[in-house]
Amino acid sequence: MLKKILYKLTKKQGETSTHLIKTFFVYGFFTLAVLGSRVLIARLYGQESLGIFTYFFSLVSLVFLFTSFGLPEAITQTIVKDPSKLKSLWKYYLPLITLTTIIFTIVTVGITSYFNLNPALSYFNLAVIVYLIIYTLFYTNYSIFRGYKKFVLGSAYSLIGRVLFIVFLIIAYLLSWKIISLLFLLSLSLLIVSLLALPQLIKLAVKAKTQVNLKKFLHLAFSLFLMQVGFYSLRFISEIVIGYLVDFQSLGLYSAHSSITNTVRLVAYVFPVVVLPMAVISKFKLKSSLRKILSLLIPFSLVVLMAAYIFVPLFYGVEYKSQNLPLALVFSSTLLVIYSYLNSVLVGENKFSKFYLKIIGFDFVLSLLVNTLLNIWLVLKWGIIGAPIATAITILLKIGLNLYGIKKMRQERVVSGKI
Repeated sequence: MLKKILYKLTKKQGETSTHLIKTFFVYGFFTLAVLGSRVLIARLYGQESLGIFTYFFSLVSLVFLFTSFGLPEAITQTIVKDPSKLKSLWKYYLPLITLTTIIFTIVTVGITSYFNLNPALSYFNLAVIVYLIIYTLFYTNYSIFRGYKKFVLGSAYSLIGRVLFIVFLIIAYLLSWKIISLLFLLSLSLLIVSLLALPQLIKLAVKAKTQVNLKKFLHLAFSLFLMQVGFYSLRFISEIVIGYLVDFQSLGLYSAHSSITNTVRLVAYVFPVVVLPMAVISKFKLKSSLRKILSLLIPFSLVVLMAAYIFVPLFYGVEYKSQNLPLALVFSSTLLVIYSYLNSVLVGENKFSKFYLKIIGFDFVLSLLVNTLLNIWLVLKWGIIGAPIATAITILLKIGLNLYGIKKMRQERVVSGKI
């Protein structure tokens, strides 16, 4: 049944559109699973526990951007061009990813402990360490699937992992386990799907005939690291700031609404999965593609906005009602979709150069520094409503920067005769 639906949706589409639709379809179920897990945590463990879980997930997700340092993404872009390079990548990838994981995990535990950022839970730091190690394994598998253009398969393992977590969550509640157990169970679900994926990965592996250029690989990884931080920190910084400056109860409220409004962001998360590796081997027409995106995005965002007002009180409880928060979250999420597409095209099309490094460097600074400062300032001034407003302002700046970068670098390639 599922295959028939996907076939009807994609039979008249191009290769990239086909991958986007199929991946979006699977991500839709993943989003429902994420929503289900958050609703269960809120109902079974309470609003503060939902806030603690959201803080944990945001923290480890942000830190992973540093511990991975763009290396898994570099694997994707390398093997999408030449799958025979997969085996030769391991001799560089394994020691590098081990080194960055150790360094940034230690730094994270040190910083969060020194500034007393984390909730007062026993074994919280251990849960962070365990998750970062297991998620590295999971995301490496995921990146390889993407490199072979098996976007749906990679996304399907993410979905299975989240469904497993829901099962573990219910069992934990029935056994009267505390909230800290859920953090370890999240890691366990990822470990299981990572091991399940290994036979598929072994089948994909081919003998390497060409060696990977280490310098080019590191340049690629570094640029992709800047891109990833520039994109994903837009979400995670807000939740960390709310947890630290306000309280975990308020973060629980914020999380409940974002679990619905993040349906819009679902489109934004699909673009880097599909568009970025496809942009390595093709060129997108920005005006026509943006028109198509907006024609679908605007009505979709309005539907999600109405859904947030209806379903948050219905699923989570009347105490989660908010008048203005859904509107601000949907607006910032809609902008994020536009930015995600442009940034994926920018990063996918271009190779490492001084100008390219400047663009993604400025983008990195906007996300990590400007976004953090804006979040701190506006959350202190307006409370949790300040977080999506700060994010929206940052995204508008980043959209302008990415448009300028794409236009400038395409002009340079025309002049040099590369287009």
